[in-house]
Amino acid sequence: MTDTSSDSFKLIYHAGIPGRGEFPRLFLEATGTPYEDTALTVGQDAVKPYLDGSFEGSDSNPLPFAPPVLKHGSVVISQTSNILLYLATHVSSPIELDAGGEDGEPASKKAKASALSVDDPKLFHAQELALTILDLNNEIHDTHHPIAVSAYYEEFKDEAFKRAGDFRKNRLPKFFKHFEDNLQRSTSGYLLSSGPSHADLCLFQVYDGLLFAFPKLMAKVGPEYAKVTALYERVKAAPRIKAYLESDRRQQYSMGIFRHYPELDEQE
Repeated sequence: MTDTSSDSFKLIYHAGIPGRGEFPRLFLEATGTPYEDTALTVGQDAVKPYLDGSFEGSDSNPLPFAPPVLKHGSVVISQTSNILLYLATHVSSPIELDAGGEDGEPASKKAKASALSVDDPKLFHAQELALTILDLNNEIHDTHHPIAVSAYYEEFKDEAFKRAGDFRKNRLPKFFKHFEDNLQRSTSGYLLSSGPSHADLCLFQVYDGLLFAFPKLMAKVGPEYAKVTALYERVKAAPRIKAYLESDRRQQYSMGIFRHYPELDEQE
């Protein structure tokens, strides 16, 4: 077994866009885990070695298909959901999304911190929800690239308009109802009754991106899914997340997954 307990984390992702790299970023930020974000420290040049196989440790790790990539000691892994699962089982600091009690000490800090075990069903319950949220994330991307990822939006505007219409009318309400139902069943205000998990961070990120990409749609549906909206606001106000969002580390939306095309948004 590889001992990575004393090794720092390095996140490799495209420079200039939050993208799928934002999901592990939020995990590391919410847990107060030190990490290097190569999108900020190195730039786009950091990605290439992981795609051509020239990265350190390439002899003992698979070649990643695409970023995000996480390096932890000698371990190199890719795929967003896989990285989240790895972090959940290797980061002992709790995901801190509460402002704190009367004494100023967050409730989760009062319990002994430990990484989740693969024997704990909570890990897989959180992962189940996170995977569903990442499915929604993919469908958002496909509203502006419904035919070919490598093509330009302008080549398929008619198809994008139709895809976005179905997304607004059918797909987003179906996903949000699912999350609303899970929050209704939960006793903690988070997706799981056991408390904050990486699933809550994933839902926050997708909701935030939707506010940028579909502002009119979100103004309409936000009140309809009060618990989903309340979770978004709760995560946004958490001290660590708030500090991150206000920092230079948070990259702005531009031409990544979340893009604002007014013609794809809710029509008047």
